Amino acid sequence: MKLIQSRVWRAIARIATVMGLAALSACASPPARFYTLGTDSEPTRANVTVSPAFRIDMRMVKVPVSVARSQLVVQVDAARVRILEDERWASPLADEIRNALLAAATRQAGGPDTYRSGHAEDARTYQVSVDVQRFESWPGSHALLDVTWSVRKSNDSRTLTCRSIVSQPVSAGYDALVNGHRVAVRRIGTQIGEVVREFSAAPTVSAVAPARIPASTRSSALLCPALAG
Repeated sequence: MKLIQSRVWRAIARIATVMGLAALSACASPPARFYTLGTDSEPTRANVTVSPAFRIDMRMVKVPVSVARSQLVVQVDAARVRILEDERWASPLADEIRNALLAAATRQAGGPDTYRSGHAEDARTYQVSVDVQRFESWPGSHALLDVTWSVRKSNDSRTLTCRSIVSQPVSAGYDALVNGHRVAVRRIGTQIGEVVREFSAAPTVSAVAPARIPASTRSSALLCPALAG
């Protein structure tokens, strides 16, 4: 009798263990998915006639504190957001934006890039600063990117500061949402590359001896380019 009871209790214990493991498995979080802005399915083509005899030095990108995290942050409405624990950026968002902008700008301008390479004061270096004002993700609606950026040639007194706002329509799903941001970043990076090209073609305006620059050169202004489609 005792032997039968012992076997019954062991069987019950095994069943309880299996059920407990099944419950834990059901409660476990699904594996996180990681996204990047770096893959460009529609690359911007640089003009092959441009000489790559300059560098683009893109400084660290500033992003809003509300999205400066590894998780994707999506809008619920104008006043609420949702932090998605299982949808994450492959690297810090500021780095994702910087790398994607730099790739697009470099392709458009036709020159190599540099980042803290020790050549920031070289005469052929173009310093780019980027401040992201808004980075909004509206699932099934649009990806919004609002960026203030500036370009300055290292030995030139002029700095061109522009603001770009891109609202890219997206379909349902987080893949589509990230791709919308990818397209928006690429369009702004293309603008930055166009300005670098304009700087490289324009005469340098010296901050040391501006009086020696012809009046026609001093009056010429670099303009913020329009967003490409």
